[in-house]
Amino acid sequence: MNNGDNIVYELIGENYDYDMVRAMDNHKGHGSNLSVKIVLPTFCQANCPFCFNNLTKETRKRDYSMFLENVSKSLDMITNNITERGISLNITGNEPTFNMFLLMKFMNNLKLYKDKVKRIIISSNGFRLYDCIEYMDSVVDIVNISTHHYDYHERKKIFGTSSIPSDEEIRKIINGLKESNISATAVAVLYKDVGNFMKFYEKYTNWAKDLGFKNVRMRSNFCSDDKFIDDYLNITFDNQQVDILGGLTTKIIDDNGFETKILKGVPDLTDYVLGAELVIDDDGKCYIDYNKRYPVNEDNIKYFNNFYVLNKGKTRVLKK
Repeated sequence: MNNGDNIVYELIGENYDYDMVRAMDNHKGHGSNLSVKIVLPTFCQANCPFCFNNLTKETRKRDYSMFLENVSKSLDMITNNITERGISLNITGNEPTFNMFLLMKFMNNLKLYKDKVKRIIISSNGFRLYDCIEYMDSVVDIVNISTHHYDYHERKKIFGTSSIPSDEEIRKIINGLKESNISATAVAVLYKDVGNFMKFYEKYTNWAKDLGFKNVRMRSNFCSDDKFIDDYLNITFDNQQVDILGGLTTKIIDDNGFETKILKGVPDLTDYVLGAELVIDDDGKCYIDYNKRYPVNEDNIKYFNNFYVLNKGKTRVLKK
């Protein structure tokens, strides 16, 4: 168990050149918390060209009964075994609000785990989101709303549908979330050249502030080349902090308390780091990845309690 190479081989069956890091000793990069992504087996009204689900079509499941039966077992396994790290749950999809009945049932299940985790997040493109706030009340802490652009007409082009909220509808959603003590983060995927990035950044963040978002998160399209996002990450801002860990660069910009995170997206996190994230996939079972290649069970869940490992071949680690 003390040998990082043995742990990596046991988890993914390959001998990569990894560096062992104690999660509790690290508060930058991936931090000490264990992020658990929960993929609801829903559909989506949008058709974003950069959607991560385009990479998982061959392994996709849409059996609601199977998901609900297995997800509680997975959550029990995680919360019973991960006692040395905080746990963050991030519900995603396709679109989590697409099937409101499934979301309602799942939110009721999550109430059993509210006191066992640090925070619960849901990521949505805003579809039917206002009508789902009542299900999230007293359960969800943060809602990430994917918008990708400050202009409504540009947003419709990006999402490939007009079934997304307008600015005023987003404002209504944010106000409704605030009434339930839920904060909202604006999310933008930089999937193509937006021209002058500083102008886009300023317009997008000002737009987000005006609508009532608490903060902003931007990331590159995981299929874009490194230079695309590196050009943005290398731009100098005042009051910025840059963390480089696990091969993933994050720039944090603090504008008088309004925070923007700009990060690099990757198609497969397991190529860079293990132990920072678990995935409860659309079958309700727990894995290390999104393609159901590396299952997590009672025998190996203990490894995630106090460490993660970095692939030294693709890692740039900040030296203290």
